[in-house]
Amino acid sequence: MGESGAAAARQATPRGDEAVLAARDLSVARGGKALVAVAALELRPAQTHVILGPNGAGKSTLLAALNGLVPCSGRLWFLGREVRTAADRLQLRRRTAAVFQEPFLLATSVQGNVEQGLRLRGCDREETRARATAALELLGIAHLAGRRRDGLSGGEAQRVSVARALAVDPVVLFLDEPLASLDPPTRRSLTSDLKEIFAAQATAVAWVTHDKEEAVAAGDEVTFLTAGRVAQSGSAASVFERPATQEIADYLGIDAWLEGTVTNDDVVTHFVLPSGARIACGEAPLGPAVACIHPEDVALFISPPAAGSTSLRNVVTGTVKGVRTAGRLRYVTVSCDGFDLASLVTQAACDELRIKPGAVVYAAFKATSVEIIARPRHLD
Repeated sequence: MGESGAAAARQATPRGDEAVLAARDLSVARGGKALVAVAALELRPAQTHVILGPNGAGKSTLLAALNGLVPCSGRLWFLGREVRTAADRLQLRRRTAAVFQEPFLLATSVQGNVEQGLRLRGCDREETRARATAALELLGIAHLAGRRRDGLSGGEAQRVSVARALAVDPVVLFLDEPLASLDPPTRRSLTSDLKEIFAAQATAVAWVTHDKEEAVAAGDEVTFLTAGRVAQSGSAASVFERPATQEIADYLGIDAWLEGTVTNDDVVTHFVLPSGARIACGEAPLGPAVACIHPEDVALFISPPAAGSTSLRNVVTGTVKGVRTAGRLRYVTVSCDGFDLASLVTQAACDELRIKPGAVVYAAFKATSVEIIARPRHLD
């Protein structure tokens, strides 16, 4: 593809909020068993869509189906055109790129690796060199252009892999556990850089991961898969802040679960626990339910908060059960009247409040922080 061909291809790319890749009733089966069944999924420019879930959930299989790499049923549209024929699938693959957990670099220089996809697409030498150099600069590794594959760290190698993918100017970029083999500091740094780069390049990204921290940092949209089915899909905020099922909440590390009943007295909606304790909550369907309260939403005090000094609707007394380290924070478990709460506080706050097992504290949280989930069948 010469410069004119590349320019024409870029002009065909939708802008704004128009989906560049859309799937409907997409399913993959093997040996008569459905591995993945997804009713709908869309990828949009400048948006990172994270496909999250436990190992074996079907995430990589879904990614391969979206990329036209495995036989599947259902309907797929790319750039507004339904993918039906072999020619359509070839167009899809030519306008997309993929990065995997292993970089799969050739035994040549960094520059040579990044030029590989451009050469395969028939770009002339001058354009190949220019676009590869631009991609290296974008990933902050232009200084490594002459280095060989064996001289790269894990993070550098993966940056080369991403640069190679972006050099071909993909409409959609597929990432399959791209940072899983990297150490945590490198993973956090690269996640932040990639998120910024993809948004600036207006690239539509499908990013598979089983790491919730990576998903939180990278995702604009999230689809949570379990056993090949979509358990929840929506904005990252809606999934992380309001998980639809207990399974999702457990996966996201929300372990302060309460069982009870949602009631309403025409003024305030309450979540009533078996002990009779009543917790003000936001609007929710009435009846049996489970609820969770995020630890970061629970504030601790050594005396009751003064009336009017806070917008927190719930204030309960409790006894500290335990304190454990959670990164730079401390995870404090508090036993209240018939239920437990958890709070994330700094070490300085722990020292100031003299928080230790046996200490009496006041836990406060907003009604809107109480996440209500209709009682799952397996709990009945």
